[in-house]
Amino acid sequence: MNKAKRIIDNMDSQDALKICKQIGTVDENATPLKQARYINDILNTAEKLNICINDTMRKCGGCCLSANAVKTARKLYAKSNSIEEFLKFLNDADIGGRNLHISDDKIIAVYKKCYCNIPKKINNINKNYCECSAGWYMKLFSEVFGKNVTVRIIDTIVNGASECTFEITGFQKDKS
Repeated sequence: MNKAKRIIDNMDSQDALKICKQIGTVDENATPLKQARYINDILNTAEKLNICINDTMRKCGGCCLSANAVKTARKLYAKSNSIEEFLKFLNDADIGGRNLHISDDKIIAVYKKCYCNIPKKINNINKNYCECSAGWYMKLFSEVFGKNVTVRIIDTIVNGASECTFEITGFQKDKS
């Protein structure tokens, strides 16, 4: 399933109908460029219709997380003695952007570059697109820690920043 279709499928059905009525649907085999344009249309139309798309994008981002990454992260967490050591293991394994650290009892995740191809296809993609990455981190850390974590977007490359920064809270600081 392409990402554009996955976003629509993860939406509330009534909201999806409203948006599709405005912008139509996208072909399952749409090129990445067509998908990027359609996704941007989804996000812009949702904004115009006052439909909150954040949860949908976060669900979609969680779908991008591979089972193998979760499995590896769980193993790394099990062998770590602290959250700091766990984050070092994740950085070394290239899971999460290689720039994870603790600051003020929060995990700070930094992408030095945008890892997603969709924003690279078009100019001025809607800033809500980055909720997808927040969802990726939310699913990763929730799966590893066995409880829901909270992810807040600090800033993103899509917003014009030099890097993407996310703040993760809701985990225990020290392993017991």
